[in-house]
Amino acid sequence: MDAISMDVRILQSIPTPVADALIAKGCRQAAGVLARPEALKEVLAQHHVTPLEQRAEAMLKQCHQEVTQPAAWRRADSALSLLRKSQARRPRATLPCRGLDQLLGNALCGGGALLEVCGLPGSGKTQFCLQLCAAVQIPLDPNARLAEAVFVDTEGSFVPERYLQMCEALLAERRPHLDPPAAAKQLETVMRQLHVCRAYDATELYATIKQLPSFLKGRPLVGAIVVDSIAFSFRHELMENTAQRARVLADLAASLRQLGAHHELLAVVTNHMTTRFGEDQSWLAPALGESWAHQPSCQLRLEKTDWASPGLGRATLTKSVLKANNSCAYRILPAGLRDEDFGSARPQGTSSRAGPPSHGCCGAWSS
Repeated sequence: MDAISMDVRILQSIPTPVADALIAKGCRQAAGVLARPEALKEVLAQHHVTPLEQRAEAMLKQCHQEVTQPAAWRRADSALSLLRKSQARRPRATLPCRGLDQLLGNALCGGGALLEVCGLPGSGKTQFCLQLCAAVQIPLDPNARLAEAVFVDTEGSFVPERYLQMCEALLAERRPHLDPPAAAKQLETVMRQLHVCRAYDATELYATIKQLPSFLKGRPLVGAIVVDSIAFSFRHELMENTAQRARVLADLAASLRQLGAHHELLAVVTNHMTTRFGEDQSWLAPALGESWAHQPSCQLRLEKTDWASPGLGRATLTKSVLKANNSCAYRILPAGLRDEDFGSARPQGTSSRAGPPSHGCCGAWSS
């Protein structure tokens, strides 16, 4: 097949939603996109892409290169080079909940994997995401530099006071030697270095993910990207076109994996649960369908185990290369996610302080 006649949906230079909109305007092939640059600009304007002229020009240039210089085969990495790359990556995040930390293992390493956290409302998905961001920003090594993280909030579930509470507790556990002024300064740094992006619909979520590469260029300390949740924006949008929804979701998953691989960071998304029906039975399953189910590299399912005991739950690794179907208990405390028996056997030298902010740093956050 001539490259110039390739379907726009298989062009790497044209994002999936843009390709769908171009087809609606009659540009079904690469030749049509190159012959009608104004159509591409109209579509990018509909998707609120900025700066419009520069992005359109860059996309057309990439499209032209793709159809005139097709790469049939690119140099492949050897298994040894991939192993060395994985060993040279930044240390993996360490969760304060030992059970969850051991259960997830290498899933907490950055490098191109996508971790999905699913569960019913109230099971602790957002709490897990906040705890993960805190653990990434405050490394286990007390001498390590404080890192950054990105939290994409689609549900309005991010509560800064709750994140402050978690970070203060983790600082007290991992850096107990700090005096109150130093601890207050580090706590302020941690809060400043969590970048929260609010996305109200699928278009804003897509635009946010697509703009992250330029955002991350000057921020090498970012160690995690969390999307809470991937399902919220799509369960009530694009319902009339499930094929388009599947393509957009696959595009977002691919973008997150690429960001993880290029910047050696963790990529995490949360998902809702839905009820599926068989011939004579029903069961709970993650939302967004079978096509999405193939996107995450690892899937963690959270569930409450004792409704009479607040915060107690069980985490099951339902999809993993190494530890599928293993599980552990966890408890949601004011300090964050901890082991079920947290407090009964605390290591010597750690602090149990996990209440409201006590460093008095909030008054200094004027900017």
